[in-house]
Parts: sequence; C-alpha cells; structure tokens
Amino acid sequence: MGQSIESYIKHLVRDAIGHTLGGLELQRDRKTYVIANWKMNKTVNETAEFFQYVKSSKNVSVVVCPSAQLLYPAHLFIKQSGQPIGLGGQNVHWADKGAYTGETSASMLKDVGCEYVIIGHSERRQYAGEDDVLVNKKVKQALKTGLTPIICIGETVDEKNSARTEQVLSTQLFGALKDLHSGDIIIAYEPVWAIGTGQSATAELAQQTHAFIRSVLKQIFGGQADSISILYGGSANENNAADYSGMPDIDGVLVGGASLQAHSFEGIINVFAKGDQNS
Repeated sequence: MGQSIESYIKHLVRDAIGHTLGGLELQRDRKTYVIANWKMNKTVNETAEFFQYVKSSKNVSVVVCPSAQLLYPAHLFIKQSGQPIGLGGQNVHWADKGAYTGETSASMLKDVGCEYVIIGHSERRQYAGEDDVLVNKKVKQALKTGLTPIICIGETVDEKNSARTEQVLSTQLFGALKDLHSGDIIIAYEPVWAIGTGQSATAELAQQTHAFIRSVLKQIFGGQADSISILYGGSANENNAADYSGMPDIDGVLVGGASLQAHSFEGIINVFAKGDQNS
C-alpha cells in the first residue's frame, strides 16, 4: 500500500481512535463471539469429553474449530449435547474441488456441519505461505458456499516496534476483502507477537487497534462495518477476558490454548455473557 493511502486512512480514523475510550458507551448490537481454535490438538475421546462439559450462553455465540479429522465427530457430539454451539474449520481451499492432496473444500466443511471457517491465521501465513491474495480467494469461496469466514489479521513484533501496525492491518484488510460487497464476515485481530507467547495486548491497546480496524472497514463496507464483529486473539484467557469484554469495539475473542480445557473455555464464555447482560 502506498504511503498516500496509508496517510489518508490515518487521517480519516485518527479522531475515532482518539475518542473511543473517552466515554463512548459500550455497544452490543453486534454479535458477541467466543471461538475456540484447537489447532493440532485433541483426540476423538478428548473431543467427546469436552462437549460433555461446555455449556453455551444465549448472550454469546460459541464456536469450536477443531482439526479437520475431528470435525464430523465434533458435529455429532454437539448434536448429542443439545447445546447451540457452532462448528468451524481451521482452513479451507479456494477451489470447489480438484487434485489438491490434503486440502479441504468449503462444500466438505458444510457437509460435516460447519458454519464458520478460520482464514489467514498467522500460523498459516507463516508456515503455509498464505498471503493476502490467497486469503481473498478463500474468503470469496467461503462466502459463496455459505460459510462465515473468520478472517485473521495481525502484525509481527518487528512491525509493531517500527510503528507499522496500522499500515500492516490496512494492507491485510484491503487485500482480504478486495472486490467484496458483503459484510457477512468476522474479523479476528491476532497480533502475531502475542499468539502463544503469553504476552497479550492490554485491553486499551486492543481497543485502540479495533477502533482503527472498524474505521478501515467503514472505508470498505460503509455503514455495514458497524455490524461486523471484531474479535481479539493472542493469549486470550480467563484472566484477561473481563478486561476485553468491557471494550466497545471488542466483540469477543478467538481463543487458542485456553480453549483446550472445558473449564477455562467456559469461564471465558461466562465472562462475555455477563458483560452482555450488563451492557
């Protein structure tokens, strides 16, 4: 992205970032999500045990994203539990079908009960070479197939330390959402420097960044941006969930390690459920 575009966006959103924490009332007209990303963890038996204990909430949309091999068992366990828990994939291919060994199509995800899919996670960007062009193709495929994409964006520690966070996030958003006219998406802000490190962003810093993200979304979708849920990810857990739930532009969390244990994940759900009741 050119410097002129970056400067233009910064000029448009500076006031929004500046006043967000200064008395803005907490809004919950958007959906609140608590989403589990299990990554490469759990067996079928462990998955069954997890869904025996986790309870959803009428105030929070709960989604669990297991590995591909666990999706259908998880779908069955969710049905057996009777809980309104959504199911999501951790990745999706951009093609309808074809000779793509080891990949999973959007229609396959739908077929095993998925409603959501994570796209562009930093671990996929780093280890699988995904870039904004590929993320955009996957987002379009997910939307075409009726899946809600959970689009991950975030900056590295070097980008953060060199004051390039806004530039990086703007580039990722414009790239992922190129040629899209629908806001039926979820954005997950996952600072790469916080994922799996235990170094979570403060609630104030996360809120400031989320306000910036929403302002960029307004440049893309106009008024639809106000209905798009923006989640925080990056070492989110029971201890910091309450701080995030009190921020007006943080509409939930994408949880990694803390989602592997039913009691800790349910603790996070309860925090956001209470936050919604008080808003």
